Amino acid sequence: HALPGAAFSLSGFWSLVNCLRILVAGAPFVHKFWYPVNVRCTQKPVEPLLKIVLCLAGILVEMGHSAKWAIHDKEGNFINMNDLQHSTMYTAFILASIVDLLSDQNSKLYGLDGLCYFVGFAAESFLFYFHLHGRMMVDVQIHICLVAASSMCAVTALLARWKSSNPIISIGYSLSVMLHGTWFIQAGFLIYPPGHEKQPAINLEDSGAMMYVTDLFVAHLLALMFLTLLLYFIFRIVTPQVKPQKHYVKHPKSDSGSPMYKTVPSNVHFYVDSD
Repeated sequence: HALPGAAFSLSGFWSLVNCLRILVAGAPFVHKFWYPVNVRCTQKPVEPLLKIVLCLAGILVEMGHSAKWAIHDKEGNFINMNDLQHSTMYTAFILASIVDLLSDQNSKLYGLDGLCYFVGFAAESFLFYFHLHGRMMVDVQIHICLVAASSMCAVTALLARWKSSNPIISIGYSLSVMLHGTWFIQAGFLIYPPGHEKQPAINLEDSGAMMYVTDLFVAHLLALMFLTLLLYFIFRIVTPQVKPQKHYVKHPKSDSGSPMYKTVPSNVHFYVDSD
């Protein structure tokens, strides 16, 4: 849980920071699923490459301890299904990251990145919804919250690409990805607390714990919303705003024959020559 949780949390935070920075600066906005990192004054696609590497590492961690990647035993019974489902999720995001990286280099692939991320998050939601067989009710509740977070990511990913000039939808996508990541980590601490992996942190059969888990999920969302507002006001203080450019078009002469300037609501400025 720690590996995907940290990856989603960092990716969502980096996306949120860049969305807010562009929004506050007043610069033209176009949604991106990754933002470059400046390395020696050149912009490098660190984020998508890191996603691919981490997902490959996740597959190796999940399947590495499975004997010869076996999915059934000698009697024909299926085994290692949890590991297989996790690895399938990682594979979906490897595909999305590759398409994301290529679409930035080839305009003909524009839009496919959003579709692939939608498919990746939708596939995760589907897998985790059917990841609950034989689990205790609080464990089921924790995973349902994870399904809700990944479903939010799927919907906002599609909307962000469809309305790519709307920064609010992009901020919603960033929030959803961060929530997805922080809840991944929280689920790990609840079910497999460090040092006590065999003993959950809470009673997984306590009905009161189900309400606690739901409240904790909402607390994550509220905390991330508070972080978003805090970052917004910080950027308002430290970010220089881009002034809108003035456009000039010819206008009939004024009665006085002198140059006349007139501003219209569309920020177009008319002028008149005195000739």
